[in-house]
Amino acid sequence: MSSAETDTMTPEAREKLVQVVKVKRDESGKKMIDKADRPDLAMEQDAELTRDPSTGTVPRERLLAAYAYNEAQRQARRSGNALSTATWTERGPNNVAGRIRSLLLDPNDPSGNTLWAGAAGGGLWKTTNALAAVPQWQSVNSFLTNLAVTAVAADPGTTNLYCGTGEGFFNADAARGAGIWKSSNGGATWAQLRSTATPAFEYVQKMVVHPVTHDVYAATREGLYRSQNGGGSWTLVLASTRVADIELAADNTLFVSAGLFTTDGLYRSTTGNLGSWVKLNDVATSGLPSTGYRRIEISCAPSDANRVYAVFQNTGNGLLDVYRSSDKGDTWVAIKRPGSTATNPTFDFTNGQAWYNLISAVAPTDPDLLYVGGLDIYRTKNADTVATAVTWEKESAWNVSSTSPYFVHADHHAIVFGATNDLAFFGNDGGVFVSRNASQTNGGNAPTFAAINRGLNVTQFYAVAAHPTNANYFLAGSQDNGTQRFTQPGLGNTTTATGGDGGFCFIDQINPNVQFSSYVYNQYRRSTNGGASFTSFNISSTIGQFINSCDYDSRLKTLYASYGANTYVAWLNANTSGTTSATPRSLGTGVGTPTHFMVSKTVRNRVYIGTSAGRVLRVDSASTTTPIVTTLRSGSTGTSVSCIAIDPNDEAHMLVTYSNYGTASVFESVNAGDTWTSVEGTLPDMPVRWALFDPTDRNRALLATEMGVYSTEQLNGNTTVWTAADNGPVNVRVTMLHITPDRMVVAATHGRGLFTSDIMAVITSNTKAAKLSSTLISSAYPNPFDRELNVELGRAVTGRAAVTLTDMMGRKVLATTVAAAGRTLRVATPASLAAGTYVLTVTGGGETATRRVVHK
Repeated sequence: MSSAETDTMTPEAREKLVQVVKVKRDESGKKMIDKADRPDLAMEQDAELTRDPSTGTVPRERLLAAYAYNEAQRQARRSGNALSTATWTERGPNNVAGRIRSLLLDPNDPSGNTLWAGAAGGGLWKTTNALAAVPQWQSVNSFLTNLAVTAVAADPGTTNLYCGTGEGFFNADAARGAGIWKSSNGGATWAQLRSTATPAFEYVQKMVVHPVTHDVYAATREGLYRSQNGGGSWTLVLASTRVADIELAADNTLFVSAGLFTTDGLYRSTTGNLGSWVKLNDVATSGLPSTGYRRIEISCAPSDANRVYAVFQNTGNGLLDVYRSSDKGDTWVAIKRPGSTATNPTFDFTNGQAWYNLISAVAPTDPDLLYVGGLDIYRTKNADTVATAVTWEKESAWNVSSTSPYFVHADHHAIVFGATNDLAFFGNDGGVFVSRNASQTNGGNAPTFAAINRGLNVTQFYAVAAHPTNANYFLAGSQDNGTQRFTQPGLGNTTTATGGDGGFCFIDQINPNVQFSSYVYNQYRRSTNGGASFTSFNISSTIGQFINSCDYDSRLKTLYASYGANTYVAWLNANTSGTTSATPRSLGTGVGTPTHFMVSKTVRNRVYIGTSAGRVLRVDSASTTTPIVTTLRSGSTGTSVSCIAIDPNDEAHMLVTYSNYGTASVFESVNAGDTWTSVEGTLPDMPVRWALFDPTDRNRALLATEMGVYSTEQLNGNTTVWTAADNGPVNVRVTMLHITPDRMVVAATHGRGLFTSDIMAVITSNTKAAKLSSTLISSAYPNPFDRELNVELGRAVTGRAAVTLTDMMGRKVLATTVAAAGRTLRVATPASLAAGTYVLTVTGGGETATRRVVHK
């Protein structure tokens, strides 16, 4: 549907549109609902892959030690480690964001321009021009980028801010946070409150600060806690477990809901003291249900202390009802359900995910103007009328063109109003959206929405693939934002290649017109026209992993993928054939579920497979019906293999990584897997996701970890020293490292988008001796550059230095000499220089160094 068509839609027409449910059939012919995403299954999968085998938990609080390790190294500014001091370039996407769990308009900014956003995988963000047409976002704290920031609260009249971590809405007991963090200077710096470095604060759903007493409240999975000394200490004031929400009425009466995958209730107190709470569901005359519900979302009218709303999840994970109170919670009535019609009175606007995507908010000066968010956004302007006569409008749709003024990404978690009823911000799985006419009707075409995600790079990528000849073309699969197509140099916008959850993706290295993306389980999308369009090939919608491990052999045109316990699937002639050419192969008994695939680059028809039982397998004749399986490493019980890296110059040289806490994570073999040596060395206790060899030096390697990219100059058993990257993907989960044909390294992060580095290109373009002098170039800026490029030298050069620019096809587009002004070279570039990536080469003082630069 075109933008023009949706622009002129009446609310009734839009209502019909959004009730269209995409239906597909699995291999058994059963109808299935194609939901926008399943974050719970993604989290369950990650919990299985990363849990400590000795405790069965996922102890993310251990990342604090890794953070301290990283900071100590960065402050030391180690010299001589070319890998760790590599320059990383943020690639974006600049226009696609990930899951936003919390929003806060800073009350200490009277202009209303300071908006805080907490991301599930990208930490805490801020914009100081929220009212601009295109606000710009900045990341606030480097460690918080690794945490799910689920709550942000301000202490009005002070410079104190708080944020809570740990996404406790999931039923998988996995994604722990690291307590509550505080800023005492308006958000300039943040530090963890030591009083919250306990299990009680591993999941913080919501925080509020009382504007009069300045008491701080935290809704956690262990109950409601209160601090009366700015977070120095905490007291449990409501012992109900799994507190989901806390809100302040206009007269500062506190309302709290408890029950996440349990039935608890709605509570009220005027003081917040222990023993002062009344469970409203237990009041016989309240009108509230006493059974059949779980999570409850509360919203209070800022202009009327008596008006309160509560949206209830049922025990089947969908919507139970929306309740209204006009007497401060004494009595309640269920009002008409959002989206319901005479023919569909039980319509569920949460799409069966009320445990996950459920939020509501009341306009600042109109207690009858209520917004609710589930899969999409609904609004009523007469919430005070007779319960059955309340009218709702569906205001947004996730399944229309992104250029439509009614498009808003699916799965809503936060709504905040500005100073007027017309200004509202929405946080969802696609970032932040704004409506500037939120209260208007405007002939049936308002409100309208716009994404405001510039710079909000919190996209959660699982995997990345690179084009063999186009240095700026990547495919990257992301959680709930599909597979994104990168085509621009430097930090730029992307387009969506395929939708839904995006997993592993591939570009045929011989014929790049053939490209693959993947949806959940064994569902794939194939392009044969260079990514212009994709066709679906669903081997199975239920078998395999949620984000399914796989790899593609460009020579044999075969895709290998996980297919459950002890089994993999080989899709033969995947570039041309249908799914009938994809059949399962047995790996034997007791080897576990495949969790990693690596096609051999040198031995034909060989695949290395890692499993959930810690096994490392070599599979020869892998595409045939009689594969030959050899166990190279048995591993430890309860561990999962995350990567098998093969030295491109020596098939017998291997690195194997494990994604578990509490166990050795990196092992090396120099004899094709006959023996293994731990090279964990100084690496902190955290999941390791990927490994990559330096193609020119077998002793050097990179790791993708839960806390960024680490490198070593010398693989040397338990004395191996791992150094955190100095910039770029620091303190964030990195899921994959990929090296392109021209040896640029690409890092796919789960919460901060893509980064690239030319460190391998720098190393491999010089001789061994020149490698040691590659610090001749300290930096090149701006990068991307326009007409002039400044080159900062690592040491002074006498006379003139030779400077060349070479494009990615090897053509020299600039050759000149430049007089050095101290350590700086100012290089004028031709006006005709095309946008793209270039290799900058500088020769001076008997040394030569290179650096990749981007012309915009």
